[in-house]
Amino acid sequence: MQEEREPRIFYKVEAGKKYRIWKNVYNDQAFYKILVTQTNYDKSKDKIYINVQFKKNVELPNETDIIINCAYENFRKNPKDPYNYIPYYVITDFEIVQNQEQIEAQALDDYRDTLYENEVTIDDNFLDWGKYENNIYRKQH
Repeated sequence: MQEEREPRIFYKVEAGKKYRIWKNVYNDQAFYKILVTQTNYDKSKDKIYINVQFKKNVELPNETDIIINCAYENFRKNPKDPYNYIPYYVITDFEIVQNQEQIEAQALDDYRDTLYENEVTIDDNFLDWGKYENNIYRKQH
């Protein structure tokens, strides 16, 4: 006789979907994880963090949004419990997604850089200086 199991939709990472990468640094080594949401049949949601790994020499800042194009699931031995393996995803191809706040912040930084690059110094003899009286600029004659 078979046991009756509760039907569930399992955790999965989908290609073409946007995920946020969370970065942890431990002993000068970066570890990454993503948040995956599971929707149950009763429409409730469960969330879990899944470890991810990238190809060599890939460094991403914390809270980076990416679209995964190609990935595969892998596992490694758990040193504390040799019978339970630790699953993780190896992301081989992805695109970085910039949200509107990042785009605006980058545009503001670029604008400030161009202002400082084009800064011109003007000596006092060049301008016809006036003076302020009661917050009104009056030109001297």
